[in-house]
Amino acid sequence: MNRDEFANRLHASVVPEGTSEEEMKKILFPVSEAIFQMMPNALFRYRPLNNDLKNNNQQIDAFKNDALFAVTADRFNDPYDTLVRYDQEEIIRSVNAIVSYETVEGMKAWLAQGKDLPEEVKQIFPVDIIAFLKNALMSIDDISVLKDKIEESRCNMVNLIETYFPILTETAKKYSTMACFSESVKSVLMWSHYANSHQGFALEYNFRPTLEKPIRNVGLYPVIYDDERMDVSHYMAWSFLKMLGIEANNPDITSFIKLALHKSSIWAYEKEWRMIDCTLRDITDTKPSKILYKPVAIYYGRHISKEHKELLHEIAQSKSIKEYEMYIDYTAPEYEMKVRGYRSIGHIVING
Repeated sequence: MNRDEFANRLHASVVPEGTSEEEMKKILFPVSEAIFQMMPNALFRYRPLNNDLKNNNQQIDAFKNDALFAVTADRFNDPYDTLVRYDQEEIIRSVNAIVSYETVEGMKAWLAQGKDLPEEVKQIFPVDIIAFLKNALMSIDDISVLKDKIEESRCNMVNLIETYFPILTETAKKYSTMACFSESVKSVLMWSHYANSHQGFALEYNFRPTLEKPIRNVGLYPVIYDDERMDVSHYMAWSFLKMLGIEANNPDITSFIKLALHKSSIWAYEKEWRMIDCTLRDITDTKPSKILYKPVAIYYGRHISKEHKELLHEIAQSKSIKEYEMYIDYTAPEYEMKVRGYRSIGHIVING
């Protein structure tokens, strides 16, 4: 099972709002099966440090307390990360077609014949909204009196879409928090970008136990790398209706997870997995969420300071976890960091 096959399974698994828990499990089983097959025994989280000991309390305290801090996507270094893509022209065409005198007139004639509203409409709106639409249409004797009002509503709707859709794309980055991991601890680029030019450290985790005993509201997924951004116009249309106070049904409640897992192929070297915390949150809350999970090993960056290494070593010893250090093999032909067991002064840490 590779990431492309996982992507195919994920995209094929659509879960409309209101789906029962039992049915949801059936729909998502191929996705869960893929994750079970793909998840490695070791995933690595790179942590930055700098030369000022006083300014590194957060990273060191998190390690000490087995805390994983997950942040919203607006704090990531890639501006395209979890950025919604939508077809505005197609959405406006749909609005022009639906919010039109001809459509409303046709729906009233349809109902007058004893027929029900089209399935496309019934799939979007809940039962009480459907009932309201039916009663409103049937209570009007001469639908032509609404012609100007319908056109005004259509223009207002288009203006709102053009104004608020860009805002909704940024808001979508704040619905959930994420923590990022890599399948590799030997990447020169990862140490350079995410561990402050090799001055930081990396923590190794084994998340396979969570496949049997999941963390509440938290999922771990492989990132999908592609050269084309994912189109989630349906998600934007639903978000827009929600913003207007219309309790429409979400056509796919997994849309945000799918969106959060898509990245440009230029990031493929990261071999990333994402831990997504879907706990309901206020989007104005800028604080990271905290997930408790103990690492199984620590890796010291090649340029980490002696003071940091000694401090982290004491914490690692108290946790009885393995310790490694990164180094460069001057005789090796490949551009790759090497790993060896960490040897402290007057003490040898032996790693199996």
